[in-house]
Amino acid sequence: MNEIKLLVLDMDGTSYHKMGNIIESNIKPLQDAIKTGTKVAFVTGRPVLAKPNNLKAHNLAEENAILIGCNSGCIYDLNTEKVLKSSPIKSDQAKKLFEEVKNTETILWGYVDDLNTVILSRKVDDVFNEECHWEGKFFDGEYLIYEDVKDNFNFNFFKILGFNGNYALYNKFEKEFNLNIATNDGKIAEINAAGINKKFAINWLSEFFDIPLKNIAAMGDGMNDLPMIEHAGIGVALKNSEPKIKEVAQIYIDKENTEGAVAEFVNKYILKSNKEK
Repeated sequence: MNEIKLLVLDMDGTSYHKMGNIIESNIKPLQDAIKTGTKVAFVTGRPVLAKPNNLKAHNLAEENAILIGCNSGCIYDLNTEKVLKSSPIKSDQAKKLFEEVKNTETILWGYVDDLNTVILSRKVDDVFNEECHWEGKFFDGEYLIYEDVKDNFNFNFFKILGFNGNYALYNKFEKEFNLNIATNDGKIAEINAAGINKKFAINWLSEFFDIPLKNIAAMGDGMNDLPMIEHAGIGVALKNSEPKIKEVAQIYIDKENTEGAVAEFVNKYILKSNKEK
């Protein structure tokens, strides 16, 4: 196996608890990997300012403070608090999506590229929606309802989430509106601009750090991770990864994310390898 010079990690379901904080057993191995010269980057569907991310508090952003959020829609420097690369869904495309789901059970949740606003396709406080409840833990800014802003709709979106959708709807979004769609179950989907996915992040990081693809390992669990698992030189799956991820990965870690699968990989394939040099 080629030397790993950059480890790219998904958050939810991989290095972090789903919709929660980092798995504690991963912290020290990742800190040790960074100390030995291996770069570590996080590429997530989450917004970059979500409080549970907390990379700086865990000393995981000392050497570089780049966080790639919204499936590569936003590449952000945590130290300078600046967006390094923005690849949003444009307002005209987004408006078509919001119009498409009017009078349906589908809820759209759009992260605006100002980092401070979310647009919802309809109010959800009167109809309890568990997924929206959990997603709300990632965002502390202003919520607007589409109906209230549709006449002056000039918002671009790092990412739009679909809740209570279906494959037919998401296929239409992908084909007719030329958008990137990732879904595990056909109900919840992550929607990005065309060509914006975690493969885009791998290419950006490879150029930024001047590290060849063959020396980049990527680890993830969900279908939004598939493009980076396929594209990185070393794709890594864990026990709770989607079946398709396990099919394409070169390395399989037989542990759940909550059992410290990331720590297991780092200890075995990075720290052990560095000691043997």
